[in-house]
Amino acid sequence: MLSIDPIEDYSSLVLSLVLPTYNEAKNIPELLPALEEALSDIPFEIIIVDDDSPDETWRIARELSQDKDNVHVIRRIDKKGLSSAVIDGFLSAKGDVFAVMDADGQHDMKLLPQLYSSVREGNGFAIGSRYMEGGSTGDWDERRRFISRAATRMALFVCKVKVSDPMSGFFAVDRRVFEDSLERLNPKGFKILLDLLVHAPEGTTAKEIPFTFGLRLHGESKLSWKVQIDFLEYLYDVTIGRFIPLTFVKFCMVGTLGVGVHMSAYIFFSNIIAGGEELTVGGFSLAVLGAVEIAILFNFTLNNLWTFANQKLKGRGALKGFVKYNIACSFGALVNWAVSASLFKNGWAELLAVFLGALAGVVWNYSVNRMFTWRK
Repeated sequence: MLSIDPIEDYSSLVLSLVLPTYNEAKNIPELLPALEEALSDIPFEIIIVDDDSPDETWRIARELSQDKDNVHVIRRIDKKGLSSAVIDGFLSAKGDVFAVMDADGQHDMKLLPQLYSSVREGNGFAIGSRYMEGGSTGDWDERRRFISRAATRMALFVCKVKVSDPMSGFFAVDRRVFEDSLERLNPKGFKILLDLLVHAPEGTTAKEIPFTFGLRLHGESKLSWKVQIDFLEYLYDVTIGRFIPLTFVKFCMVGTLGVGVHMSAYIFFSNIIAGGEELTVGGFSLAVLGAVEIAILFNFTLNNLWTFANQKLKGRGALKGFVKYNIACSFGALVNWAVSASLFKNGWAELLAVFLGALAGVVWNYSVNRMFTWRK
């Protein structure tokens, strides 16, 4: 259990406010002056973490922060995602209380002093809640309300710290709680608070403060289908994924699709090679080899884009990875054959031996490619 004691002398206790941004160039010039006014009675710093926005949010933020010692800008070139942006912001922060809010004006910045005070008084978390009494989702339509409510109920099943709004993007956290949770965090998608509530030390307390979700100043919502899929994948990761990694499930799904690609490619090549005549043994072998390579190319491409998207290979790295994938799958085929043949020779049922051999091949391919092709 992590004991969070209230701090008696907090005259120099700094609030580090992280603003994760992507295409918020129009909002930042309005937001920064308003934040400085809202935090005028608190020692604070603002850290803007931008994922290399096409509208050059990072450049606008740097220009605005040139004469401000307590405003810092981080431009991330090789990373994407709100959760990881917040973590990078926290890791660069000087303060003892960390806070997060959106840069689009939808969070009530006037509540920041209350969030700060709640953590300062001994709570591990202070959360702006849309779902406690007095809070509201504002002008959301029924579809978005339904999706949010359903996601909240699912999220509560995995949270160590129970709150009414674990999906809030407006909160403060004690530095000690963050640092104690850091090595266990899984920064996928947009819901960094949920990740912290799942991995917080036992006994961590939270105080919620009601607020009404506002309207965007400028720009469009980032709530896309990809964000929703990331959320579902996160729930899998922290439950079943502890025993069966999601990447392994995806790898198997890609392999299943690859069987269909293999069969289609074989039919295509065999028809070309036979030319309307009976297929010879040599022609059959060529068609099979061609189909195998097409399936390997398909599987590698889909695994690179989807299964191992966080370690996606590019350029020369992708070419080297394809060679490694071919080698690994070649040995995987031998493992498949060796296991199947050994089991069948020892009296196992034919289909069971074939299935277990195929499973051994999949496990081999996944393990070897995880270690050598798509290393973490």
